[in-house]
Amino acid sequence: MSKTASNDEQIIAALLQHGTIKEAAAAAGVTPRTIYNRMNDRAFRAQYEAAKNDMLRTAYIRINAKLTAAIDTTAEIMQNPENNAAVRLQAAQTIITNAAKFAERLRQDERNARQEGQSPFDFDF
Repeated sequence: MSKTASNDEQIIAALLQHGTIKEAAAAAGVTPRTIYNRMNDRAFRAQYEAAKNDMLRTAYIRINAKLTAAIDTTAEIMQNPENNAAVRLQAAQTIITNAAKFAERLRQDERNARQEGQSPFDFDF
């Protein structure tokens, strides 16, 4: 692996981990100008975007894996007569609000899939 490739990997890791160019530069042991210069390179930018998308995809999968448990927990709170009525109502409102958002997202995904000629259940993981 070349020094540039190794350096690029360190820069990308730092960018993904830190909130600012300045912090990422310090973590990667480079100047902020170096990162700005690298971000102007199309190949580097593509590597960075791919790494960022992989990280987001992983987070999405992990969140979805916990979704059923979160819904079940909220439903248990809502249905437990020993809980305060305000707490039960808040749990019910949480379910209703998120169900509406989920339904809208599903409709949007289905519309997008139809426009792209895909099944709405084709996932790119």
